[in-house]
Amino acid sequence: MKPLPFVVRACLALSASHVLAASHVLATSNALAQTCSAVSGAQTNALIELYTSEGCSSCPPADQWLSRLKQQHKGLGQWVPLALHVDYWDYIGWQDRFAQPAFAKRQRDIAALGGARAVYTPQVVMQGKDHRSWVNDARFHNEIAAINRMPAKAEIKLTLEMQASETMHVMADIHSQETRPLVYYIALQEHQLASTVKAGENRGTVLRHDYVVRQWLGPFKLNADGHTQASHSLNIDRSWKPRDLTVVAFVEQPNSGDILQALALPSCENK
Repeated sequence: MKPLPFVVRACLALSASHVLAASHVLATSNALAQTCSAVSGAQTNALIELYTSEGCSSCPPADQWLSRLKQQHKGLGQWVPLALHVDYWDYIGWQDRFAQPAFAKRQRDIAALGGARAVYTPQVVMQGKDHRSWVNDARFHNEIAAINRMPAKAEIKLTLEMQASETMHVMADIHSQETRPLVYYIALQEHQLASTVKAGENRGTVLRHDYVVRQWLGPFKLNADGHTQASHSLNIDRSWKPRDLTVVAFVEQPNSGDILQALALPSCENK
């Protein structure tokens, strides 16, 4: 599966002996390490955040909308989607297994920056701003195209190294000419997920999801000169499907919530 058309990937397999020569930290006896990489282009990629919950009866149509967009990606433009499940609906009878408090906090932070007094689901956020016209496909596509026409204010290069499908090492190399303080985030997402809901507002429903964020790292500050190189390690749960994993990175201006650039790189096993 290749959900994002603009990702330029280079994949190769390295023997364990070669990995040991490069790094003593990744020592294993017979395992193979895979590496793959991607770099953002000169245009701005649109970051789309969907705030959703399995405990919310109005959320399944938004989840389905996001999955449909995956099938339409060739004509959609260059976009990076994130499905962030919030935990504040868990109390009404169903605990969303994908929900994390950090996602609800980010949603509240975005609301505060925009002057909103409350958060809601389902909510779509485009480039750090509330986006209520997502239900109009034509308008949504046009707005992504307008973002894509904007010159990128940051460049992101991601390199992934996977070891025995248990650990993913993410190397981020980020450049920006902006003089304002900037931060970046790393997210690991999984596609083709399903839950049979047994309680709450969606009781008896099988819900299907794509782009579900499993791990969330950040914010990390960029250096004052706008150039940062950093390595991050992600532990892969045995229940997750390596072929359906994607790493996302994006650069943000924290005082305004503006998104300078975003990039998604599918797992090295996703060929």
